[in-house]
Amino acid sequence: MLIAETKYSKKTTEQMDVYSFGVALLELVRGRQAEQALQSESLDIVKWVRRKVNITNGEVQVLDPKITSSAQQEMLVALEITLHCTSVMPEKRPSMSEVVKSLQSLDSMTQTAVVDFSAFEEHSVV
Repeated sequence: MLIAETKYSKKTTEQMDVYSFGVALLELVRGRQAEQALQSESLDIVKWVRRKVNITNGEVQVLDPKITSSAQQEMLVALEITLHCTSVMPEKRPSMSEVVKSLQSLDSMTQTAVVDFSAFEEHSVV
């Protein structure tokens, strides 16, 4: 998934690590491995998710269907974190310490926040 980034650099960067972590977190949110083929489309998991969140109620369709309705808001916030981590532009990705802080404050964030996925439309992949 980081082929474009890794072919220009022989050493890993924090942005690459953040992207990889975002993919791993996305696997948890989706309830399936990133390598599992999306049968109807030939997109990688990150591009597929970005397309889904840009349609009406698409972010809910991305979540693991086993997630209870009581945990749905927390998982939507976790999905938002994955979208930040897997930003198309590496410089737009958060640092790992920012990711950790976001995850640590997930519970308090979900008590008051409403997730707005429209912020990801500018970086969506067609």
